Amino acid sequence: MAAACAQAPPDPAEWDGFRAALKRAIRDVHSTDPEAAAEIERLMAAAEVETVRQNAAPRWRRETGRSSAAWNSAMVRAQRTLTAVRSVRARQAARLASLLARAESRIVAAEGRIGLAGFDGRTAGETASARYHATTARRLAKNGDYVTAIEHAEEAVVVAAGLDHSWSRSVERFSYPTLLALWREQADETIKESRRTGRAAIIVDKFRRRLHLYENGRERAVFAAELGGNGLERKLHTGDRATPEGHYKVTVKKAGGATKYYLALLIDYPNAADLRRYRAAEASGEVRRGTGAGSLIEIHGHGGTGRDWTDGCVALSNEDMDRLYSKVRVGTPVTIVGTL
Repeated sequence: MAAACAQAPPDPAEWDGFRAALKRAIRDVHSTDPEAAAEIERLMAAAEVETVRQNAAPRWRRETGRSSAAWNSAMVRAQRTLTAVRSVRARQAARLASLLARAESRIVAAEGRIGLAGFDGRTAGETASARYHATTARRLAKNGDYVTAIEHAEEAVVVAAGLDHSWSRSVERFSYPTLLALWREQADETIKESRRTGRAAIIVDKFRRRLHLYENGRERAVFAAELGGNGLERKLHTGDRATPEGHYKVTVKKAGGATKYYLALLIDYPNAADLRRYRAAEASGEVRRGTGAGSLIEIHGHGGTGRDWTDGCVALSNEDMDRLYSKVRVGTPVTIVGTL
């Protein structure tokens, strides 16, 4: 009679679905909450032990409900943990998306500035670093590691914000009313001189990267120009890769073997005003003594690259240099301004 009333042995495959579900839960939870994953693993191990114990017991002493209770306990804990983890991950995903959106617009803008004046090798390297952190964040998130992904995204935001600030600072002076008025006045003086003499005159707008050719006071052509690698700054000393600003004149026309840049127009930098600035900077310690104000600033060919690459000169495409060279003579005024 006792044997007839004993519980039937459980099917060995009865808990296979639970095992598979718990293993998935452990994998899903581990990256976000390793302690909770360890607890599910412990409960699963306890259920396995209870199942083995019940299977090994004589039929009349088996309590298969204990196995069910152990497996159910593990499953309940796994479900609760998964729900909590999914909620955390949803918040992490939203946080990550917000960070990446903030970084991405700045990174794209910085990538578009590579090769422009004021954007040197160091800032190009920082742009690459910001892009690396953003890309790494996306890869880690795809693998479920949101914590480390957010760390990389935060670093991308910091680096990209620094790039934004650096660029803003380099172009800030181009909005100063006093400078804008000065540059407009200098350009107007040059145009008036061209009108008075009936001859050619050149105005270079650094910010817009344009060279304007005037004849008889009228604009005859506008050429795309490329500047020094640090061309948005006003040249102060040798080696700064900045393009000067001020009133100059063409002193030499170079062609053939006289220049390695197809055609070239040498201007009289440094002039008296440039030397005064340099000496003041030297006296104040802004420039190391003996550095020199620099020289050999030209308008020359081999431009048309779409980037700022010279050591402070203004570069045009060879085709545009042909047109400009034919209109210019020694003594032609060249006025270089921040922007018009």
